[in-house]
Amino acid sequence: MSFEQWSTSWESVPLSEAVERYDICKASDNHVEDLEGLFGEEPECFFVHQGDLTIDGPLSIENDPGLAEDTVYVIDGNLTVNGPMRFSNGDVYTPLYVTGSVTAQHLMCLLDNNLFIGGSLTVGGLLMTELSDMGMLVVHGAASTGAWFETWDRGEVIFVDDLKARRLRVSEGEYFGYSDADDAADVLLPEFWDGDIEDAAEKLWAAALEGRPLLRP
Repeated sequence: MSFEQWSTSWESVPLSEAVERYDICKASDNHVEDLEGLFGEEPECFFVHQGDLTIDGPLSIENDPGLAEDTVYVIDGNLTVNGPMRFSNGDVYTPLYVTGSVTAQHLMCLLDNNLFIGGSLTVGGLLMTELSDMGMLVVHGAASTGAWFETWDRGEVIFVDDLKARRLRVSEGEYFGYSDADDAADVLLPEFWDGDIEDAAEKLWAAALEGRPLLRP
């Protein structure tokens, strides 16, 4: 679903005011130099949700060209997802900036995802990152998860305050050169890992939606 489909409480904040209140360059750990670098031109406004936001059940944000506004979405508070969360952008670079903390059962950041977290990140089960060159996950506060499964080696994953969790790094292809496939097999349940990363994200997400465990005990 798009941002507008999972929350109707976005407030349009004019750009001149929004850039003063929400420093996206700092939120991205200065990997975003300016808004034109993300969108090709400056947006007219940011869309902001004021206060904490709690989502019951799974949250899947998927944006394609024409579906998402070319702007920044901000949750000025904490985001709590009582279930799994997936954020995927395809050929658009719409960021979600949570000024507070994010809590979810599982978290999957895919493709051109741009997720910036000003506070802490708490993932009860699996954190998966499968990011393109323009994809980013930046967490400024403390971060914890059952395991971090990282495929591809292209986007930026930054834990400013470090992440104390087992990291499973698996990639393949001409430009990728690391593999902890044995570690992945030790941590992920065998039904989700056969050594092929091509459809691993879809298998894991389908199981998360059904409430099935993803990690070995």
